[in-house]
Amino acid sequence: MINLLLVPHPTAPDPVEPPKWTEVGGFWLTVAMGIIALVAIVVAAFVTYRASRPKRVLRWQSKVIPITDESLRQAGLGVVYNDERLQGALTAEVRLKNHCRKDFVSSDFEEGRALEIKIDGRILNVLNLEFADSNAPRPKIEIDKDAGVIAVEPFLFPAGSSISIRVLLADDKGATFRQYAMFSGHEIKVQLPGVQLVSPIRHVAVKFYRPDRASLRRRPT
Repeated sequence: MINLLLVPHPTAPDPVEPPKWTEVGGFWLTVAMGIIALVAIVVAAFVTYRASRPKRVLRWQSKVIPITDESLRQAGLGVVYNDERLQGALTAEVRLKNHCRKDFVSSDFEEGRALEIKIDGRILNVLNLEFADSNAPRPKIEIDKDAGVIAVEPFLFPAGSSISIRVLLADDKGATFRQYAMFSGHEIKVQLPGVQLVSPIRHVAVKFYRPDRASLRRRPT
């Protein structure tokens, strides 16, 4: 007797369908959007960094020097200017330098406002005005002597050039001689007049350097 064993024939697997173009496109669209978002973040960070560290720099220095002092006063020296007898006299010198490779032009001055140098003292006269390392016309300057304000009207400030202004001040506050309190007899320390710079030049960093530093003589960056 012969027994027959029937073995079922294996069935072929179902064919795998290729991914649809919409699925592939969606994947690459997601990748592209991620790349765009990353680039936008990098660009925003770079712009913020550049805004916080502008390359255009206006550097300035100031110094106030007494002409008279207590020893000269005790020796009998007096100060008279245009028939006005003064307690003492000082000079104030301010230097501005365009410390970059680009010019500052008149249109850079916001709303056409003047650059102002404010001195805490009464200005008697301008002793010197120098516009160095430039062939541009000298800027127009207006002075409010009583308020101690020197206004420099919008002008062409070429790269690497500098402006130096020296003025004569009246020592109305007694900074050049010794003062003592009436009851205690302690010496009163009177500070020399302060100097401030108010710059309306757009997108320019203003940096102050002490006169004893050579920073203003370095090559523009």
